[in-house]
Amino acid sequence: MDSVSPNILFIMFDQMTAKALSCYGHTVVKTPHISRLARQGVVFENAYCNSPLCAPSRFSMMSGMMPSDIGAYDNASLFPEDVPTMAHYLRDMGYSTCLAGKMHFIGADQCHGFEERLTTDIYPADFGWVPDWKNTGIFTRMI
Repeated sequence: MDSVSPNILFIMFDQMTAKALSCYGHTVVKTPHISRLARQGVVFENAYCNSPLCAPSRFSMMSGMMPSDIGAYDNASLFPEDVPTMAHYLRDMGYSTCLAGKMHFIGADQCHGFEERLTTDIYPADFGWVPDWKNTGIFTRMI
């Protein structure tokens, strides 16, 4: 990576509104470090999720694809290992990539292009929490 390439810090969170941050105008909450990052970087003024659920929304953001195009319908969906992510593209450009925090990666690939992962995920990689939709009775009437 050459010295003119910018550093990239991508922060994604759910269950918190941007309106709760001082960089978006909240007058009571103090977020000095995030505010400094916002002043020195880029912030989204308008952002919309492709899914109301965590995992499909995260997979969509990571891949640039609609959740339905990669089979991500719920928080127990497998993120296919053959789907390239922004981490793959950044690595191809010479960046070092590191992931910290939950991503809901289910399955053998717990990095999806990141070279390093600082924390484990909240789901087990062995599909232990994946529901068996065919045996729930929900879809048996439709099959």
